[in-house]
Amino acid sequence: MQSNLLLLSILFPIAAGVVVLFLRQSNIRKGFIAVALAVIVLSSLVLLGTLKVPDVFTASDFYGILDVAIKIADFVLLVYVIYISFKIKEWRATFFAVLQLIPLIYFEFFMLKEHEMEMFFVDELAIIMNLIISIVGSLIALYAFSYMDHHEEHLHVSPTRQPRFFAIILVFLGAMNGLVLSNNLMWMYFFWEVTTLSSFLLIGHDQTEEAIRNAARALWINMMGGFALLLGIIFIYANYSTISLVEVLKIQNASYILLPMFFIAFAAFTKSAQMPFQSWLLGAMVAPTPVSALLHSSTMVKAGIYILLRFSPLFRGTLLSDFIAVYGAFTFLATAFLAVSQSNAKRILAYSTVSNLGLMIASIGINTSSAIAAAILLLIFHAISKALLFLSVGTIEQHIGSRDIEDMKGLINKMPVTTSITFVGILTLMAAPFGMLVSKWLILEVAAGSIIISIILAIGSALTVLYYTRWIGNILSGTYFTKKEQERMDVPVGISLYSLTGLAVILSLMIVSLYNMLVIPQIVNMKMDVALKAARGYLYTASGGFMIYPIFLTIGLAIVLSLISIQKASKTAVKVTPYNAGLNYVEEKSFDVKNYYLTTFATEKTLTKYFNYVSIALIAVILGGAIL
Repeated sequence: MQSNLLLLSILFPIAAGVVVLFLRQSNIRKGFIAVALAVIVLSSLVLLGTLKVPDVFTASDFYGILDVAIKIADFVLLVYVIYISFKIKEWRATFFAVLQLIPLIYFEFFMLKEHEMEMFFVDELAIIMNLIISIVGSLIALYAFSYMDHHEEHLHVSPTRQPRFFAIILVFLGAMNGLVLSNNLMWMYFFWEVTTLSSFLLIGHDQTEEAIRNAARALWINMMGGFALLLGIIFIYANYSTISLVEVLKIQNASYILLPMFFIAFAAFTKSAQMPFQSWLLGAMVAPTPVSALLHSSTMVKAGIYILLRFSPLFRGTLLSDFIAVYGAFTFLATAFLAVSQSNAKRILAYSTVSNLGLMIASIGINTSSAIAAAILLLIFHAISKALLFLSVGTIEQHIGSRDIEDMKGLINKMPVTTSITFVGILTLMAAPFGMLVSKWLILEVAAGSIIISIILAIGSALTVLYYTRWIGNILSGTYFTKKEQERMDVPVGISLYSLTGLAVILSLMIVSLYNMLVIPQIVNMKMDVALKAARGYLYTASGGFMIYPIFLTIGLAIVLSLISIQKASKTAVKVTPYNAGLNYVEEKSFDVKNYYLTTFATEKTLTKYFNYVSIALIAVILGGAIL
């Protein structure tokens, strides 16, 4: 029964996606997708409530059929990638597809000795990922109901391409579930490549020249990562004669494990858009907003973090692990600095995503129990808050026709509901006592032994506050004493935004229970001592602690007092002309005051070039750590 439920969480979204391709009538299509999304969410909650983990599961009646189907699909997928790369003239994608095809043929037909193994390996990490994929991913898909109607109306798209769009999203969700639940490493590799192909199709959805160009970049970079993952699996099998994840994680003799771990880490870096591979994720911004949210929050980029977390016990305490920590910390700092130079809200969020993923990778590299706990908590809270912000920006853009934060000044008066949600979303990413900041506190606690990493993390965190508070200042600027406009929000958009806002706040309130229920068991499963304790709203280590409820109480009190103060002031407020350094005679619209984006200090293009050089050097150092 449980094995069938796990199988359902993978195959059902894929099957639903195939059905959606043939549903041309809008209401029927939306109704079917809504039911499918409800089933996906329900199945993830049932898995959470019923599975006793960690454990392996198999449905022997289906294993042979599925294994053969996936082997065939592996080759079909690579041949299809070669075909489309020829079609769009992206020779790098062709090169990496062929580079995968050759060793795959040799491995499958001449090297791999077939035997039946458990289909699924499920522990708390897999459960967490399944919940993120199913719940956050479904809310993003629901939001797309209204967004894509407006999007196609704005672009004058006819006939509609929504059946294809939603079909790919559903297949994407099924593939992600397959990736995190599979015990067979070759199954994991297959689903990894399905997400690569799906992301290419989603980024290029609008079929403009810019969209196709950025989709092509995402394809070849992630195909390069797929090649690295395949090499890692082949090296593991060559030295340990297994492709079972459970058996690999039990390996004691680590003499030959670090080189394949480097290849797997390299694959994680590409999928998580770490420097110098960040360009594919930045290019994904040309896609419709639900695609950006899906790639940046709950699915694509988190695949890299997942496999790095999954295999982290195998490189714990090694030079490889130490160098991964430095590399992640550098990406965190560099991309936080690049985010400061941006006024485009989507690019700010994109750089912020790469930066936070770097922070997770730094935590995994530190590889202590508290650092792994911090990485898992970051994984959860980042997925929710970043999805919320991307969807908020999409709503704002469709309303004001711009995604530039300079055009969002006074937005609180034009879109009070969406602005308030955006404000809460930003707070959950940067302020105490929300989950993201609690996780960063924990990382800083753990990194205290390394002065270099501590300084990097501290500066990167300060830059994060800078670019987010600047955004907050814009959307909350203007007069609070004028009558605010009435904001109409479509039902699917409202459900998605309110649900994600509620999850971000409620899970932060419940972080102690969340940690005790899902994170501690995962730490124990990874054969680590639990250094971080949690009880009654208090998280603490041997060197310090963090109170949750008193800070929430203080924030609540501050909000109430602020609202009372504003209400009183509004009754006696007098509108006056602002003082403009003696220029009050100048008409108000004859000048424009903007934030400073450091463009006179250094351009994004210049900094990116040098940051990429450093990151390439660090990857070479990581390889050295694997070889030594």
